[in-house]
Amino acid sequence: MNSWALKLQQIANVLFKTRGFVPILVITGTAGSILAWMTQGQDLLRSVTDVGINHDGFSWQVLWLCLAVTVLGFQAWFWARVIVEAEFGARASWPYPLYLEWVPRILGLVPFVLLIIALRNLHVPNPWLAIVLAGLGAAFLIFVWFRVNLTRAMRKATGHLTNSGFRRSAAAIDIPLNWLRRIVLWVGIGYAAVTMVVLTYDPVTLPVLFGPAAVVLTACALLIPVITSLMLLGSRFHVRVIATLLIIAVVVSFWVDNHAVRLSGPAPTRMQLKDAYAAWKKPFEGATGPIPMIFVASEGGASRAGYWTAAVMSQLETETRGEFSKHIFAVSSISGGSLGVAGFIATVKDAQAQKAIANGSLDLREAVSKFVGQDYLSPALAGMLFPDLLQRFFPFSVLPDRATALEVGWEDGWADHCADQMPCDHKSRLSNDFMELWRATPNLVPVWLIGGAMVEDGRPIITSSVDFGDSIDAWDFHSLTGHDVRLSTAILNGARFPYVSPGGTIGEPKTPQKIAAIHIVDGGYFDAAGVEAVRELAESMLGAGGIAANDNIQPIFLLITNDGINPPFEPDTGGQVARPSLPIGCRGKAVKAGCPGQKGASSIAPDLVGPLVGLYRSRSAHGERLKALLYRAPPRRAGSAVPSAVLSVDLCEYAVPMNWALSENARRMVDGLLLTRDPNEKRECEKANNAAFSDLLAALRK
Repeated sequence: MNSWALKLQQIANVLFKTRGFVPILVITGTAGSILAWMTQGQDLLRSVTDVGINHDGFSWQVLWLCLAVTVLGFQAWFWARVIVEAEFGARASWPYPLYLEWVPRILGLVPFVLLIIALRNLHVPNPWLAIVLAGLGAAFLIFVWFRVNLTRAMRKATGHLTNSGFRRSAAAIDIPLNWLRRIVLWVGIGYAAVTMVVLTYDPVTLPVLFGPAAVVLTACALLIPVITSLMLLGSRFHVRVIATLLIIAVVVSFWVDNHAVRLSGPAPTRMQLKDAYAAWKKPFEGATGPIPMIFVASEGGASRAGYWTAAVMSQLETETRGEFSKHIFAVSSISGGSLGVAGFIATVKDAQAQKAIANGSLDLREAVSKFVGQDYLSPALAGMLFPDLLQRFFPFSVLPDRATALEVGWEDGWADHCADQMPCDHKSRLSNDFMELWRATPNLVPVWLIGGAMVEDGRPIITSSVDFGDSIDAWDFHSLTGHDVRLSTAILNGARFPYVSPGGTIGEPKTPQKIAAIHIVDGGYFDAAGVEAVRELAESMLGAGGIAANDNIQPIFLLITNDGINPPFEPDTGGQVARPSLPIGCRGKAVKAGCPGQKGASSIAPDLVGPLVGLYRSRSAHGERLKALLYRAPPRRAGSAVPSAVLSVDLCEYAVPMNWALSENARRMVDGLLLTRDPNEKRECEKANNAAFSDLLAALRK
């Protein structure tokens, strides 16, 4: 074998023995890239760097972020060095010392570099955090560069102490030096184990304190020692660890499922639709004109949708002095929109909160928005990256999942909100049963339809406060399970956002066919806008023979959307089907990024990416089509001269990320769009929002 062949073989051998570098790079690079280039990641970082009402340029989350990135960088370097020393021994025997010395250093610097890039991409006016991170990265590099010289100097000092007769002092230095590597190694593994136990018991308190960015970086830092240790062990016994872990996860998934929907007591007897309508209509007895009957549809989109929904409904409630909620008959909500509806209804329902609003000590919109705008992503991430991740490799279902962590986050968020922000009758409102909201005063709370979807047949599963019978073509969650659920669980029934929240398992459902289990996922799979449920409900009530067919009702459909299109469809002309209108930024302009007809992702590796893109686009288009159906033919009383109104308020083109945590900057953008309704507004979307507000306010003041 010639020298070149021997050299190539030696290089291949070195690369094979250091293959553990790859997962370390993947872990550090993925976490940093999410923060640097994904919109959601940048908003998580902005939530730390924002200078706002609650802090003056510094918060504890900044400290935790700096600590987390430092620990991640150290873990990446240290465990890469563990691989080198385990495979090649002492430095003198290294075949390629430059590669084996510098690659671990570069891996340690990756988190610092990517986080600095992320801050640069945020265009933060004050660069102090980037400077701090650059300083930490430089200090880290100086440490690893000179640590060998430092160790040698300490060894030399112990020799002098020993020769001078100070043996105990020498031993106090020498023993830690001899055991330092093992101490750091076992501390890393022990830290991961302790964190796993703590976050399994309480996935909310510490994650919310640290913030979502620090949670992700900490999870990555704790994952590195576990993966590296397993790979070194696998190398000794000739086992491919990564492949084995994937096989274990797949095999375990066949019989282990920790995603059961949290059920509470037996399903209570719910009101029939006709009784709910009678309770809603009672306060309007004796009205001389048409009674506005409002159907609200809240589009999905994590905290973005929840915050926008809460802000819109609260603002309308404030400006109408309580008339808005009295006229709402039904609310249909999807995904994160349900959290906004929950915050609004729970606050309007609460006697103490209403008393504070009446005496001017509490602003309804601000109070509801503060609850919805809290950090709920950190508990979900902690649940996903710790107990739920471990459960994927454990053969018995014993650990809580990330769905439970998110639900508990909402429950604790409401309790903390009541303790810090507003007086409440029920601090445990979100951990109480869903139907508790309607047991005391059902006429004060509208019918609520929370839309999920069934994996097995794709049809909607609606968690509802009424028994809607066959008025809506959907599964009834309470009838399927025979149980009620906590309010937090009811919200999640429609907000099982793909991958962030798992599909929920319903065991032994009461279906015509005997099925062992069914699964509920995000309602956005079927109808991201939530319009179909209220359209079908209104159609059954107002149509011939319906319970409201003979009453003087003016149906008003309020669509709270966040897709950047407002109004979402061009008006019906000549009986033709309403056509989707172009996004605001595309009308009358040449094709550009984000406009229909652009060169999309499916043009790249179409065989691989095309089906996924097609499924995603079809899902969105289905929701838009359901909006078109409502705009084209909104339900109305047969033969009535009173027209139905379809109004829409939208986030327009505001770039609010779809997260379970929103930065202060994102919340300010939403608030600004809602509160500064300039009557002379020239921009088309904002003008449409103003018109929708004006039309609804005018209808309620008649």
